[in-house]
Amino acid sequence: MLSNENALLIIRASDLQEFADHITKKVLSGQPVPVAINNEPEKPMSQNEAVQFLGKSRQTLIKWRKRGIIKSYRLGGRVYFKPSELLEALKKN
Repeated sequence: MLSNENALLIIRASDLQEFADHITKKVLSGQPVPVAINNEPEKPMSQNEAVQFLGKSRQTLIKWRKRGIIKSYRLGGRVYFKPSELLEALKKN
């Protein structure tokens, strides 16, 4: 993990080519490819942000919550969602 954006990373060309080949094979076979390599926790989305993010109505979001399609988190009386879980629900529905 690099925590400093000014860090210098030295990679051999052969290692970079091997990585590119690996990712290409995953994409062509339809396997998921990690979007970000990051150990930071996801920033939760409010209900309004989730509605805009999904491009669905608020009522659809509420229905999905009740049906267990998406998981919600409560904090201080407000409802929040994890973006990665919203993306998964969108792919399935």
